[in-house]
Amino acid sequence: MTSDSLRTRLTWLIIAVQVVVLIPLGALSYQRERQEMNRLLDGRLAQAGRTLGTLIAYGHHDYTSADANRALELATDAQRGTVVVAVHPRNYEPEVGFQAYDPHGALIAATANLADLPAPTPGERGFSDIEHDGSPWRLFTLTNRFNLTIRIGERSENRADITRGLILEHALPLVIGLPLLALLAGLAVKQGLRPLDALTRVLAERAPRSRKPVSIQRSPDEIKPLIVTLNQQLERLEDALEREHRFAGDVAHELRTPLAATMIHLESALIADDPAEAQLTLEKARRSLGRLGRRIEQILAIARLEAGAAAEQRVPIDLVTLATEVVEELAPTIAEKDISLSLSHDEPQVTVSGHEVALTAMFRNLIENALRYTPERSRVDIALRREGGVAVIDICDDGPGIPPDLRQAAFHRFERGVDTKESGYGLGLSIVQRAVELHEGTIELLESPAGQGLLVRIHLDAVTPAPPSP
Repeated sequence: MTSDSLRTRLTWLIIAVQVVVLIPLGALSYQRERQEMNRLLDGRLAQAGRTLGTLIAYGHHDYTSADANRALELATDAQRGTVVVAVHPRNYEPEVGFQAYDPHGALIAATANLADLPAPTPGERGFSDIEHDGSPWRLFTLTNRFNLTIRIGERSENRADITRGLILEHALPLVIGLPLLALLAGLAVKQGLRPLDALTRVLAERAPRSRKPVSIQRSPDEIKPLIVTLNQQLERLEDALEREHRFAGDVAHELRTPLAATMIHLESALIADDPAEAQLTLEKARRSLGRLGRRIEQILAIARLEAGAAAEQRVPIDLVTLATEVVEELAPTIAEKDISLSLSHDEPQVTVSGHEVALTAMFRNLIENALRYTPERSRVDIALRREGGVAVIDICDDGPGIPPDLRQAAFHRFERGVDTKESGYGLGLSIVQRAVELHEGTIELLESPAGQGLLVRIHLDAVTPAPPSP
């Protein structure tokens, strides 16, 4: 099943609306005009009958005579014979006829075309339709105040001619006008859809990787929401392409060195004659693979955050519970370095509306960074609290810290702190920053209150936790 173009559909819809509206209106108008025509012609027929009766009555007597004497004299005159009037129809004139009967029912005058019509019955009055000489007639019968019975008629072909004229008058504009309206509607639709054609050309000529939005200044109001949505989709698409390009570059750049180091260690182990030396080399290769695995995990974490994998519908999340779970997950590392880690909170729950994956990645990278850069048998303090409508997260360590002039650069990818002896790759704070941005929060790198180390402070919008179910 093929789908019509929008232009064709609109054109046919306009034509259908015109047909649905105009044809019933034309039929209704024709019906009303026909009724009005019949009423008018019937009225003229009745008026002509009354006038004819009056003329016949006054034609037989002086105007000053009494009505009774006039009727008597009419009856006397009727004995002289019937007056038959010849009818000569002319072009554009309807054929009419009449009969006039005296008070005794004798025919005193008639037209030739109705002279042989039987006399009306005593109860026959008003309008009637008959068949006479093979033609339909419309008759009007009356008895006037002179007791004259007048029957006047009109051949119905005249009304049929008028009816045909009405049909032609109403149908001809539709027959000629509808195709013309269809043509004009098609042209109007084509003109009306020119903004869509212009939008198509703009998109076809758009350069790849272009971030220039499509202009909406001269666009119709109906298309502006479409263009705004399209610009948003194009922006998201460009962001996704840029993220993929950056991710591919990061992977190619950052995995090349550890892979090469691992291959060197493995080759050295293969050619080593001393088993102890081979074992040592394999251990170095294992550590290189461990660092490679961690680097891949961090790069994938950034890719997931930047691709919006965590940007699903937000749900209420308790930061206290989330931080506790991350601390328990990292318990082996904490015990290995003999770190004294504390988790404090001023309320049983500190709730935010967010994405669990992103917030988990944020806590994990913050705590891992603190553990990595903090010497053995040192302290890491995690504090959660509410300040009005804001949830505050403080993570403080006793490590070397970051100089103030390098703190902003620490959020860049693959940037590391001053202590390069550790095995990090500068991705942790990038992941943390991206997670904070997803929640419209802020992050600061500050001096540790103890005078040594680093304090990471994060502000997120807090929400009131839902009451527990009864």
